[in-house]
Amino acid sequence: MANLMELVEVLVNGIEVNGVRVRGVMRNGRFREEVNVNLYLGGSRLLSLKVFLGRGPYYGPWVEVFNVNESVWGLMDEHLINMIARHLGPGNVLYVEYLTDRETRVQLQRGYPPFLSRLGYIMVKAGFTWLKDWYYPEGWLEGGPKLEGQLPLNNLEAEVQWGKVRKGAWEFLKGNSGVDEYWVKAVERARAIVEGRVVPIQYGGAY
Repeated sequence: MANLMELVEVLVNGIEVNGVRVRGVMRNGRFREEVNVNLYLGGSRLLSLKVFLGRGPYYGPWVEVFNVNESVWGLMDEHLINMIARHLGPGNVLYVEYLTDRETRVQLQRGYPPFLSRLGYIMVKAGFTWLKDWYYPEGWLEGGPKLEGQLPLNNLEAEVQWGKVRKGAWEFLKGNSGVDEYWVKAVERARAIVEGRVVPIQYGGAY
């Protein structure tokens, strides 16, 4: 079960990541189930989160990360994504804007599988076994392009989805070639997945 208000409280109280301490400032959203949190380092905003707590049985909880400051994102992205995953429940969703993440942007533009991009690889390791590259046209309210990650509903779904990820990684290794750093990093990730050196944190017993 999602416990997103606990996540908000942790961020507002402040977290330390790789020696950098950041704090969150909360404000109300557009409706009662929505909470906004801006993370700051000193007086500089690092990123924003929109937290939807869920509404009834048909609208599950989700978190969106956006307005990301590229200069510090690499210091805390994995820690924050793992933290969000721990506070979401089965079937819940995380959206992460990647416009300022150059490696992720280039790899997705080339058509690499989302889970082999820099950001997607972090998300799949955190337990988001279903990923999709999205751009929502919402009349100037959609923000930048985002990766969507969804946690599986149960262990069976996790196993099926992880099998598809491994198959996709194998197909990428067989059918892709390149020479630059973006290709090399994607290949390294694909090999780690195919060889079983990477397994999602929540996979195998946590659902």
